[in-house]
Amino acid sequence: EYQITDELIEVISSASTMHDIGKVAIPDSILLKPDKLTEYEYEVMKTHCIKGCNILSLLDNLRDDEYLKYCYDICHYHHERWDGSGYPEGLKGEEIPIWAQVVSMADCYDALTAKRPYKLAYSHDKAISMILNNECGEFSPKLKESLKIASNRLKDIANIYSDKNN
Repeated sequence: EYQITDELIEVISSASTMHDIGKVAIPDSILLKPDKLTEYEYEVMKTHCIKGCNILSLLDNLRDDEYLKYCYDICHYHHERWDGSGYPEGLKGEEIPIWAQVVSMADCYDALTAKRPYKLAYSHDKAISMILNNECGEFSPKLKESLKIASNRLKDIANIYSDKNN
């Protein structure tokens, strides 16, 4: 339904590497804090989307380069949620570009399955369950169906690249 071609998958995969570029503008005292962030610190952290867009906007060819437009959209909208509860714009549903929705879900999975100083890593199955049950914000019903279908393959990939195997 979204007309996602193999070529677009490659573009999304490559452009997704810029999704958190704005974190370079977040103070290390917040970015590297080993404890849970305060409300104020969390508000500062949330500015990384806009700061990232500002950084990408410094590239002169952003207006003409389709790839950079994907980078910009992903950076800007990867914390938006299907129900409008995300940030920075509070977009909802199909207002959120599909490529940003895909990266948002992948970013959520990565955050859940990664060990942090303030939390243990969740298992693959627990992370999938949390995403499907909207415990991390609401995602597109169509993307959640796709996640169900791809879950076993994702688990295999995650196992290949897990810290335990490196």
